[in-house]
Amino acid sequence: MAKKTTRRKKTTGSKRSAVAGRGGMAHWYVLGAAVIGGVLYMDNRVSGPETPATAIRTASIERKEKKVEREVPLPRPKQELTGKVEKIPVEQALPAFSGKWFICTTQSDYCVLDGSTILYAGRKVRLADIDTPAIAGARCDAERLRGGDAKLRLREILNEGDVTLVAAKDGARAGATPHLVLRNGQSVGHRLVQEGLAKPWTGRHQSWCG
Repeated sequence: MAKKTTRRKKTTGSKRSAVAGRGGMAHWYVLGAAVIGGVLYMDNRVSGPETPATAIRTASIERKEKKVEREVPLPRPKQELTGKVEKIPVEQALPAFSGKWFICTTQSDYCVLDGSTILYAGRKVRLADIDTPAIAGARCDAERLRGGDAKLRLREILNEGDVTLVAAKDGARAGATPHLVLRNGQSVGHRLVQEGLAKPWTGRHQSWCG
């Protein structure tokens, strides 16, 4: 009987040790679970779903950005002027003449005085872009003869068709106002230069002798 009692006591002691061991492990389990729960809680705070306060702040920032975009002024399109702009002519053209030209003897209008001077619409006009040999004030016979040829040739060219006169900027010379004499848009004086009956005007009368 004594032996049995001793065995029971040992059994009871071993049970208590086992219970104590299990209790100690449970303490560590609880501590580990608490640590894991804390970590999960912090993760949820950092990367968790957006709170109502955060959503309000985000919406407010978006509204401000849209307002700034609307306030930026857009470039205005260029407006085209539809009003009529009148062109002011630099040179005043005289009315075109398509009648017959004469040598100025008894004729007092629309006639040729010399190779570079004409009477046109009651005024004395000089061809502004050429210099021709003189007739009355010629310095030699060669100049006088060529001056006569230039005079006759000018009359022939003027009788080929309509003639237009455009005022030039040069001042009057010998009482004649300078004009460009044009036929079909081409200078009549230039034709006389090409034919050797005139020289380009340089501002003074040139020599035709020798």
